[in-house]
Amino acid sequence: MQQDKEQNQIDPSLSFHLMKFAFQDFQKSTSNLTKHEYTLAYQHANEEMLLHQVILTSEDACCVVIPEVTLNQTLEDVISEYPSSDVFFSTLEENNMQMEEYTIALHNDLRVETVLSRVASTVQSVTAAEILSYYTRNHADFRLQERRIAGHIHIPFNPVSVREIDQAFALITNIRDRVCQHPKTFSREARLHSSCAVSGSGNLKNLVAGELCTDLDKILFSLRQGEISDIIETADGFNILYCKKIIPVKESSLKKASSEIFSILLKKKQLEACRTWLHDLVRPRGEI
Repeated sequence: MQQDKEQNQIDPSLSFHLMKFAFQDFQKSTSNLTKHEYTLAYQHANEEMLLHQVILTSEDACCVVIPEVTLNQTLEDVISEYPSSDVFFSTLEENNMQMEEYTIALHNDLRVETVLSRVASTVQSVTAAEILSYYTRNHADFRLQERRIAGHIHIPFNPVSVREIDQAFALITNIRDRVCQHPKTFSREARLHSSCAVSGSGNLKNLVAGELCTDLDKILFSLRQGEISDIIETADGFNILYCKKIIPVKESSLKKASSEIFSILLKKKQLEACRTWLHDLVRPRGEI
């Protein structure tokens, strides 16, 4: 395979990044990537390697030291993400890497993370005014839609068989008569008769508008709490719905949302600080 030949020719630093992105993005070893996946992983890996080379030669990186205990723990964590240590070591071999080369590359990766973390730590904290402004601009994001807990019974039929259609209609009619008299038996009737793979035991939880097929969705959200629908015919069967509970629209107050917004805005500031620092660092180096 062409990518195997290429892999044998690239340096260990690029192999490290390629191995990382193949696993993170596609959950595969490099040798198992398709041609398109390999191209994407290679491009991602090459870009990161070049950027790391610039960061590691910066003044900010010259004094960064990664303790051996941290390096060893990180290496153990990486290996633990693979199905087994044998899979990890075979992946190393597939990527034409020795363990020593991988450890050096991992050490440099941790140095880069440390430098960027230090840059991110220099940003000013998020203010109350910024939190209020974000909450006001994105108010809809903190508003939970109306949700419904429902029961669903589906009796299928062969659309070209009149006999099956009649039998299915008779069955769903009898079921509906029973559950209308005793709604608490809906789940039991669903377990006994329903063939719906979506609802399983007949229970549909925390549904918002648009999650069911159009015919069922429209009817479910027209029902009152505790109401059972009429028989609904779809292309492959008869259905009845039971609106067990309506969970009304709920808005998260500014006070409750503040912690989440603080984290969002702080991360945004940190990313912007890192981008600015990297831009200033890379700008004089026209090759990247």
